[in-house]
Amino acid sequence: MNWYDFIFSEERSDRMQRHLFFWLLWWLYFTASYFHYEQTGLRQIQFESWNLAFLIKSTLLLLIHVAACYYFIGILMPRYFFKAKYAALIFRLFALGLLVLFSSYFMHKTIFPLVNATFVNSPGISVQNIWWTSIASGLLSAPKIICAAAAIKLVKRWYSKQKEKERLEKEKLITELQLLKAQIHPEFLFSTLNNIFQMTQHGNKQKAAVLLLNLADILSYMLYDCENNHVPLEKEIKMIKDYLVLEKTRAGERLEMDMAIKGETRDRMIAPLLLFSFLENSFSFFTHKKSERNWINVEFVVELESITMKLIHGKSEENSMELVQEAAMGKAMRWLEFYYRDRYELKTTVAPDMRMIFLRIQLQESSEQKKHNNNYIRQEREYAAV
Repeated sequence: MNWYDFIFSEERSDRMQRHLFFWLLWWLYFTASYFHYEQTGLRQIQFESWNLAFLIKSTLLLLIHVAACYYFIGILMPRYFFKAKYAALIFRLFALGLLVLFSSYFMHKTIFPLVNATFVNSPGISVQNIWWTSIASGLLSAPKIICAAAAIKLVKRWYSKQKEKERLEKEKLITELQLLKAQIHPEFLFSTLNNIFQMTQHGNKQKAAVLLLNLADILSYMLYDCENNHVPLEKEIKMIKDYLVLEKTRAGERLEMDMAIKGETRDRMIAPLLLFSFLENSFSFFTHKKSERNWINVEFVVELESITMKLIHGKSEENSMELVQEAAMGKAMRWLEFYYRDRYELKTTVAPDMRMIFLRIQLQESSEQKKHNNNYIRQEREYAAV
């Protein structure tokens, strides 16, 4: 059992072990500090002997602490503290303190003399010391363990809420990733199919067949290859090429584009659709006026352990798509942060008529990052199963 399971597991056996360990530590501390002594003048302190009677008495006092502690963290905290009913909480704490005090007094007044007489043939402590001993062993000791247990419960509650928040955010991100993996803009898809249909109608069946093959490759890549956590870099770039070809065919002379690849793309892996998401988002910045032309230049530089993308494209001065563009960019950024946290460099430059993106990603991952990605695979599969 690791420390996380020991602290946070809700299994009955784990909870039992955790609570027994907690009370054992407190019992050791309490028995080491608990003593009775004569309080008549300035006499020397007399410590209790460590014998069977003392063991029984300290255990009985421990039961008072246990009852008070579980009453506070099990009833008072959820009913009053967490609901900010502080007046009612203070009243019940006062009543709990009196109950602990009188319970401890009853133990010292009635029970402990019987224990002493039975096991050590001694009447025990003098009467004038009972109230002070009851206060020291009950009213002053119980709040210590109650505060310790409450602090542990509050820390666990805060930590569990943080983990739950992270889980919900991760589920939201995984949902967005799944949607992004499966999505392709309807306008792009229907326009491409319409262009292919027009080509077949005008007898240009060979070019239509090439475009149809490109579209099939894109759909196959999105539906099947992107199910993996990482895909070959050459497949990602090929998909981008096919996408640009289809966009060029759809836009015709209204679009000028240039794509360059430097370096070897084989034996390199990358998160699926990561580069594509930045490139696809760039098309939302284009103007829709037929009298104006759009342009885009993209360059990939592949090195031994990294890839650099330089993306420059024209930008319309129209602001009707600004919110959509920002949302798309935000999703791409969250995806980048999820896969390559602390392993990327991103710079964006925006001018009135153009926009430039510089992105460098370190492809090699450390053992901790591998563990992070492996956890993502497991969580993604569990989420998909649900």
